[in-house]
Amino acid sequence: MKNSPFFDFDKCFLSNDLWPSFINKIGIFKANLAVRQALDLQRMQGTPSTLPVLILETCGAALVSSQIVKTFVGLSCVEQGMLLIYSNKLNAIQLLRDN
Repeated sequence: MKNSPFFDFDKCFLSNDLWPSFINKIGIFKANLAVRQALDLQRMQGTPSTLPVLILETCGAALVSSQIVKTFVGLSCVEQGMLLIYSNKLNAIQLLRDN
């Protein structure tokens, strides 16, 4: 699979600490708002074959192929409400499911 031109996922490691660290850094309200915005982007411009990405350093959002999850995280199924958290600084990713 070809890597995204904006994200270097093949150099990233899987983390379980990105989300808690993000909450500690900006607070739960702002962290949840960033997640909502990424999920809104998926609802407005995404397709069943895309996954929203929350970029921690900028609180930005993007869409990537859901095949990324299968390739780099190992899950073959992506459900609605899932997003990938990405840290360029830490070279880390975490899959998150919004409840």
